[in-house]
Amino acid sequence: MLRLLAISFVILTAVLWRSYGQDTLVLSSHSRLLNISVADQFTLYQSQGDLTLNQFLEKRGALVVRKLSSSVENLDFTTGTFFIDFVLVNRSGIDRQIVLEAARPITNEVDLYDGTGKLLGHSGDGIPYASRSIQSNRSVHPIFIKDGETQHFILKLSSDGEMISLPIIFWDRTSFEAKDSKRQFYYGIFYGVYLFVLIIYFNFYLLLRDRLFLLYTFYVLASGLLQFVLDGYGYQYFFPSGGYLAQHQVIVIAGMATLFVLLYAVQYLELVGRIRKITMAFAGLVLATILVSLIPGKPYEISYPLINGFSLIAVIFLLIVSLRIRRSNPKISRLFLIGLSALLCGALIFILGNFSVIHLPGPPQNALKLGSLIEIVCLSILMAGKYKTLQDEKEKAQQQLLIELEEKNQLAEQTNIRLESEVAARTKEIEKQRSLLKEKNEDIVASIKYAERIQKAVLSNEEKFKSILPDSFVVYFPKDIVSGDFFWIDRIQPNEHWPHGLIVYATADCTGHGVPGAFVSIICNNLLKLGKTRSEVNNPGEALDFANSEINESLNSEYVHEEIRDGMDVALCAIDPGTNTLHFAGARNGVFIVRGEELIEVKGDRKSIGGLAEGKDNHFSNQTVQLEVGDLLYTTSDGYLDQFGGPNGKKFTSKRFKQLLLSIAKEPLNHQQSTLENNFDIWKDEHEQVDDVLVIGVRIS
Repeated sequence: MLRLLAISFVILTAVLWRSYGQDTLVLSSHSRLLNISVADQFTLYQSQGDLTLNQFLEKRGALVVRKLSSSVENLDFTTGTFFIDFVLVNRSGIDRQIVLEAARPITNEVDLYDGTGKLLGHSGDGIPYASRSIQSNRSVHPIFIKDGETQHFILKLSSDGEMISLPIIFWDRTSFEAKDSKRQFYYGIFYGVYLFVLIIYFNFYLLLRDRLFLLYTFYVLASGLLQFVLDGYGYQYFFPSGGYLAQHQVIVIAGMATLFVLLYAVQYLELVGRIRKITMAFAGLVLATILVSLIPGKPYEISYPLINGFSLIAVIFLLIVSLRIRRSNPKISRLFLIGLSALLCGALIFILGNFSVIHLPGPPQNALKLGSLIEIVCLSILMAGKYKTLQDEKEKAQQQLLIELEEKNQLAEQTNIRLESEVAARTKEIEKQRSLLKEKNEDIVASIKYAERIQKAVLSNEEKFKSILPDSFVVYFPKDIVSGDFFWIDRIQPNEHWPHGLIVYATADCTGHGVPGAFVSIICNNLLKLGKTRSEVNNPGEALDFANSEINESLNSEYVHEEIRDGMDVALCAIDPGTNTLHFAGARNGVFIVRGEELIEVKGDRKSIGGLAEGKDNHFSNQTVQLEVGDLLYTTSDGYLDQFGGPNGKKFTSKRFKQLLLSIAKEPLNHQQSTLENNFDIWKDEHEQVDDVLVIGVRIS
């Protein structure tokens, strides 16, 4: 009697709940509602836009109502919000720990509320992974219901354009964990196959550098990632924060898988002409759809059906093209056709399931998973055969290359014998010429060294300079054995013009360096000597006028047919020891006077000796400076200033030279000489010396 009353109560309760629009599920000891999909037990409320739970409770009478008829229901591509209002009654005799699995892993939001509107569970790829009710890649919620208890629930599902699939399963907690463990094991094998193929064929590409293997590797990667994200692992491991990237990953990776299978087929089938253009057009459409999917809103929503449609059409097109090509080209492997057919079947079931054209008891992605796995196995066997073929061709090519190389080696050996004979004869001739050249070079060097001795004998030397001006130094670095720079010094005895006599010295830089400069230096030295005896020469300016006139006459006489532009730049100083007066004339070169902390520059005329054309103003100016005891006179050729070096390989310049003179002026003259010499070597470093170097310093005492 009590049992009859209980059954009547349950039936009455169910009728009352149904009258308010709720579906009732009764869990009894004999119930078969656990651990299987029972979507056909429920009524679905559908809204076209986003709807909150309170809005649903207020407007449920105006919503589209749909009685589900399949145990696994597919709701097509949608941006709507769906509600399932149900009551769960536990009459099983024990308390139940239940795991409710509702919708596939990539559904945007799957929320569970109680009858009062309190949120019991949060899931879906639109929220952070850490916010899920159960830390799982699947859309699941925990439910605890005591024996004899009745609980009211509302399930809310929403999508951003993707298809919603409804396997609504009430799992016993223990059964769910066992099922999930077994599922993880099979998934491990499945993805292990993909990873193994990916590693092996990427290494094949690295060994062969064949583009076909690279495209196949990319396709395997994209295909494996597609399954990975469809199973919810992409959201779990790649984008656990949810949001934009988590929601766009499926369509982007699905498009990339289609794109790479098209490119791989073009390469493998060696498509040309119109068929190749059509295939590449498909690839372009797929790529365009991927780009459109990145735009939020309507473009993103329409990308889901577009990418599914293009993918299905592309696979069908490739299969038809492959069958046609194999009729005329038996080299196209059957494995390629079998793999493509398996992929087509899996994709067909998957995509038609997405469009709700067919209804299957299991999730449609399982068909795609199986078809993809069969295709990957077939194509991997095919590519292994391709690798062996390429290796065989490579070995044959290497053998042929070895034969050709052996023939070339024999020819090279014969050629070498002939060349060695010719080289021996030529070497003998070269050695003979080398010996003659060495002998002539030694003669030339000996001649130049003898010329150096002559130059030293003719020109003033440092010993003579110091005998006349003891407080002085000379820094002298010829670039070659003989030099174009020279210095000259002499005394002018007292006369009617100079009662105390004069000490005259010159710092000269003749045109060029080496032998040509040495010749000119001897001529100019003799002219300076000669000028001292001429009655018309009574100061440094007139001395330079005389030298200029004589050198032009000597080098450009009427009997010389070629005009010569050689000459010299010179600083000519005449010191009156009785009055401590400096009389100075310069051809391009000047004199630096350091007095205490001050540097005075007396510039020469901007013209050279021997470089003045007839009819122009050929006179050099004579300048007079009153000296003080302790003044330092510095004259230099341009060799020091023009030397390249330093950290940037630039010229030393006049500015640096002046700063250097001011920094050393208070030191003893022998220290000044050492500093100038060391500084030049440090500045030049590994650079080549560009010109002869001459610097003279004199202290007035």
